[in-house]
Amino acid sequence: MSLALLPTELILMIEENLERQRDRNAFIRTTPRFALIFDDQLYKHNTAHQNAWIILWAAKRGLDSTIRKCLRAGAKITRRDRFRSHLRDIDAPEALNVVPRHPKPHPLVAAAEIGSVACIKLILEKGVYPNLLDEYYETPMRQAAANGHVDVVKLLLEKDPAVFTGAFKLRRPIKIAAARGHLHVLKVLFSFLRRGDRHITVKEAAQIIMYEGLWHRHANVMEYAFKKGADPNDKSQEPTLQFSSDLRPDELPERPQVRLVQSHKSIEFIRGISTPGWSAHLSNSLHAVLLGGDADLLKLMLDRRCDVKKLGYEALEYAILNKDKKVIFQLMDMGISYIPRLQAGYSADEPGPWEIMIRGIAKEIGIEL
Repeated sequence: MSLALLPTELILMIEENLERQRDRNAFIRTTPRFALIFDDQLYKHNTAHQNAWIILWAAKRGLDSTIRKCLRAGAKITRRDRFRSHLRDIDAPEALNVVPRHPKPHPLVAAAEIGSVACIKLILEKGVYPNLLDEYYETPMRQAAANGHVDVVKLLLEKDPAVFTGAFKLRRPIKIAAARGHLHVLKVLFSFLRRGDRHITVKEAAQIIMYEGLWHRHANVMEYAFKKGADPNDKSQEPTLQFSSDLRPDELPERPQVRLVQSHKSIEFIRGISTPGWSAHLSNSLHAVLLGGDADLLKLMLDRRCDVKKLGYEALEYAILNKDKKVIFQLMDMGISYIPRLQAGYSADEPGPWEIMIRGIAKEIGIEL
């Protein structure tokens, strides 16, 4: 008699006497009927490592039913990250104190990357921290913002607004959303910033997206930045701060994820605190628009009363430091010339270390100042 025609009682007895997992799997795959009867059995005999792998695999594909089966079988999902980010100071940025040798992604971050609302809801129901930092130093919010998943961004913000309140909690998501031109995501994030004290003002966020819009040539982002109060003549370098794995001004917005290594532990003093993993890209709005290379955005900047004389000297210094001859010549064509910077303790006849360095770089790349 065919196995498929056996009574259910006998089928259950056969399954109970199968000792090896591969024999059990082969038996269950015999007919769709067996799969329905023993669906959950496929997961109950897995090790914790196997179930963790299955949950991550399912999260990457938006298979919430598979995750649910693993959870019913007793699988666990890590609720807090190894960096204990949920216990850090509310205004502290993610510090690259540890670079994991074999980094592991987290199912919540993976689900946010593909925009699976069903998977995210299921994982959050298990008590997972909504702003969890995985071992690639990625968060669900940053992945959702990077890929334009507005529904996921809204879900995370509504789940626990307090975990996204802080000077650096939304800085990286805002930067990547602006760099990729996801204006609909930016509108949701700015709406959140307007509601209550989030420790980062709308004006500060507008300065951040202004730079990203200039570097990556998004006119709609620029218009929105100016609408929210961005000032092209503000010389503060804080909006240019970036984490080691984040998108650089000269990189394409769609470049793949960077694998962090020890050399990424650059040190930047952020608000007086030594913070590894961060750096500031020396720039101002005039330098940024020339680096982006969009003539229409340059016109837009000038229409917004960008003070070329005020910003031009510093922009020229930044271009020299970056050895960017194209930007240097553009600035010179605009009538900007190099003016030596007088340093404390030095005179016009005795140049200081900064001027010596600038002139040395200029000579190296064949520019006469």
